[in-house]
Amino acid sequence: MAVKVRVSYEEPQELQMVTELLQPVIKSCKANKAENGRYKRAYLDVEIPEECEQKSADSPLI
Repeated sequence: MAVKVRVSYEEPQELQMVTELLQPVIKSCKANKAENGRYKRAYLDVEIPEECEQKSADSPLI
């Protein structure tokens, strides 16, 4: 299953920490370079392995 995730962050170290945690499942990461404002955004494409997919709404992911 493929999922798109938007991450908002203030410092580049925050994005690095998130990508390190999600590294096993990240397919790509695109960070916007020129953004005005307090928060910057990055977009992650994540591939969730079939064994981790939730089979029904009542069963937990883990």
